[in-house]
Amino acid sequence: MKEKKVSMFKVKFLLFLAFIINSFIANADVLEIEIHGVKKDGILNLVIYDSKETFETYKIDKSKPQPGIQKSLRKMVSVGVYTDTFEIPAGTYAISLFIDSNENEEFDTNFLGLPTEQYGFSNNAMGRFGPPQFEPASFILDGYRKIIIDL
Repeated sequence: MKEKKVSMFKVKFLLFLAFIINSFIANADVLEIEIHGVKKDGILNLVIYDSKETFETYKIDKSKPQPGIQKSLRKMVSVGVYTDTFEIPAGTYAISLFIDSNENEEFDTNFLGLPTEQYGFSNNAMGRFGPPQFEPASFILDGYRKIIIDL
């Protein structure tokens, strides 16, 4: 009789555990990022922001991780299209990226301050004299979302 109670407890516990794990999986929101037009092999530096302030002040090649950044990625990419998927909580986000084609860990510019390496933002947002503000680059993730960034 005692063995049957212990066995029933184990079954109930395992069912409870499966329910908890399933609820976490079911609530995972998926962000797929597709980057088109990679012209040179290099190191992709990509940041997913969940903060307007951080997006508008963060220097992607000079700053250390800080609050307001949901995910960051440094990964070797090749010419063509690059795709990656991230599981992050629902919310409002913006993305910035650049491809460090000479692998010097800096976002290079010429003597006029114009970029010499490929870069992009979510919604293909562009600023007038620098990066865009958060609002034009932001998007809402609620479930599944695919963002295509053209370089």
